[in-house]
Amino acid sequence: DPRRAQSAEDADAMATALQPPEDPAKHPCKKMRLGGRQNALPEEFCIASTKTGRPCSKRKDPDCALPFCRGHREKGDGAFRKVPHPLAGLCLVANFDIPKGYKTVFWGTRKRWRDTENKEGGDYAMSFRTNGGVIDPTTHKEGSQMQFMNNPGPNERMNMRSTDRFFGATHEKDPTDKTGKRGGLVGREFVVMDDVRKNHQLLIWYGSQWFNARGIPRIDVGLPKHPATLKRVASRERLSPLADTTNKKAKA
Repeated sequence: DPRRAQSAEDADAMATALQPPEDPAKHPCKKMRLGGRQNALPEEFCIASTKTGRPCSKRKDPDCALPFCRGHREKGDGAFRKVPHPLAGLCLVANFDIPKGYKTVFWGTRKRWRDTENKEGGDYAMSFRTNGGVIDPTTHKEGSQMQFMNNPGPNERMNMRSTDRFFGATHEKDPTDKTGKRGGLVGREFVVMDDVRKNHQLLIWYGSQWFNARGIPRIDVGLPKHPATLKRVASRERLSPLADTTNKKAKA
């Protein structure tokens, strides 16, 4: 497949680790984090990285609550990419070594929970602010990358977690919708819990109820080319990553 081959070439050409701007003195965001490797003013500057591993030099889109410039909102943070997974359909991996503490955002369209029930968004929706509904990321499959994180299996552990920081108002509206009924783009901050190596998967805990409600077994999702973070003490359950081939569309 030429597209898959090109994707592999692009990945090999990317940086091996997150790094500071080429010329820190000329970088517009003067408050940095992670040793100067990520912008630290999300209310003013884009917090994403380029595919070369450097912090974005652009300001956030002033017409949107999310802490991204228009380009990174539409195409995604250069620190991550989605790749095929034999069970989940897709998974999210690191484009280069990402250090513990790196921040990003799980984002999408703000909706009422009942508007996602029995629809694709219902499997991916995440709670927003109190009385603010949920975040449906499926409305933006290219830029909203966090929706492709898989759940760790019995021998694996999550390496991403949410925080209590939200982007967007409780009842954020879509400024382009003249009816005032459609929700706007909102998000919840996520932070990397452990150093994640290049090509390794980003994982989040869905909760046991997610699997029970769907009758889906929880299995290991690590792959030879895209490993998952392992538990420090392995579970007694020894499940192959490819043990169940019936769940190709649902999250693994």
